[in-house]
Amino acid sequence: MEKRLILIRHAHRDTECPSRDNGLSEKGEQQVKRMLRYLEKEIEGEVRFLTSPKKRCRETLGPLAERYGVDLEIDERLTETGPIERQEELSTRLGDFIDEWKYRGPDLLVACSHGDVIPVLVERLTGARIGIKKCGIVEIEYLSGECYLTGLVQKPGD
Repeated sequence: MEKRLILIRHAHRDTECPSRDNGLSEKGEQQVKRMLRYLEKEIEGEVRFLTSPKKRCRETLGPLAERYGVDLEIDERLTETGPIERQEELSTRLGDFIDEWKYRGPDLLVACSHGDVIPVLVERLTGARIGIKKCGIVEIEYLSGECYLTGLVQKPGD
């Protein structure tokens, strides 16, 4: 069984009022344009697009899903960690996400999440410890029962 998971950290958000669920800033919109150009050669065949419910994530991944004519699906498991979420709760929800991708997901899954979630997913899947910049891209392949970190792009298109 061979599968790919592409994880994208949301682009730069509008920080005018940090307590709101803001969308993207102008800088973030430019990051998304560069990301689209970069990923257009990476996505072939059947694909599923999942995103955190946060507006900045929907606005980051939405144009890519639209380009491929696929609905953008909201996945609560991809939301950022809250101030009172316990480590075991995060571990459970990300474990559920991982199991779904490995055993029931499509051959290619593209997901948009946050800087506190993606490194945990990458470490759980591959053992690698990473940091990820806004609009950064991580690619993981699942081959013969093992997960491999096959790509990390911090600034696509630069």
